[in-house]
Amino acid sequence: MELKDWGLEHKELWQRIISVIESHQHFLLTSHINPDGDALGSELALAEYLESLGKKVTIINSDPVPAIYQFLDRERKIRRFSPKRHASLIARIEVIIVLDASGGWSRIGSIGPMLEQSQAIKLCIDHHPDWHPFADITVIDTEAAATGELIYSLIRTMGGVITKDIAEFLYAAILTDTGSFRFPKTRPQTHCITAELIATGADPLYMYRQIYERNSLGLIRLKGYVMGSIKTAAGGQVAYYSLSQKTMDEYKVRSTELDGVASLGQQIDNVRVSIFCLETANGQVKVSLRSDGTVAVNQIAIQYGGGGHASAAGAIIAGQLEPVTHELVARIVALLARKEDHEC
Repeated sequence: MELKDWGLEHKELWQRIISVIESHQHFLLTSHINPDGDALGSELALAEYLESLGKKVTIINSDPVPAIYQFLDRERKIRRFSPKRHASLIARIEVIIVLDASGGWSRIGSIGPMLEQSQAIKLCIDHHPDWHPFADITVIDTEAAATGELIYSLIRTMGGVITKDIAEFLYAAILTDTGSFRFPKTRPQTHCITAELIATGADPLYMYRQIYERNSLGLIRLKGYVMGSIKTAAGGQVAYYSLSQKTMDEYKVRSTELDGVASLGQQIDNVRVSIFCLETANGQVKVSLRSDGTVAVNQIAIQYGGGGHASAAGAIIAGQLEPVTHELVARIVALLARKEDHEC
């Protein structure tokens, strides 16, 4: 498929969404809790494009922009939700677009209930497989490597121009959600899209350094601590590790800085699944699961109200750090044992 034609394969999927975009003026964009590069890059890219059409666009998320992604939001367009500040604004919105979060209103955090009650038209664009029908119009493509790919497709289907800023936003979205182009969903179209983004002005070296090479000294030392604490199970097929709030405080590291820590266990030879459990400030446990592609970890996450992809998933679980960690290890080990029995 030639680059100029890519995106047209989604044309029929996009027609209803395009109709809504063309016939309305006031839009609100939002995404999931703990927003990642794909969520933020997709929001910023779509906002930039809609504004080029003369639309009025507001981006509001429940959680703040992590430090490593703040360079993308140069104009500080992304707001953190506050019921008092944003209730009247949300009441005037005509269209709500939920990006990278098709699992239901709970996935987008504290802003969810207010958006659910809104009379606005609700759209959802995502690539996650564990979606629920909560929007009026939903476009899901589970083959896409990132929601950023779908935003590219939408813009191209509408005949839009990929500007330098949009190219940077989408490159960040795709770079991060493909694990720097190494995850299983990375496909030929992914590289075709990023080739155009680079040609348009996205600088791969600059983007990589901004996202992955601006760690604080405390974070580097914390990663050393984590690597020294990794344990294994199932004959080395499972790696698991955890962090308490006390340890986070000792190293003066915020939870928003931990992007990439969940994948440390995957660097160990023969590890099929890694489990990272983080104690949150409100006494819950944020769980990040990673797989080499042979184990569908999203099926475990779904059991705890979370979700994600087969090779990268997560959930937030009520409970204490150590018991939750051990429970997850036991579940993963049992899952591997069942798979081995089935293969035999």
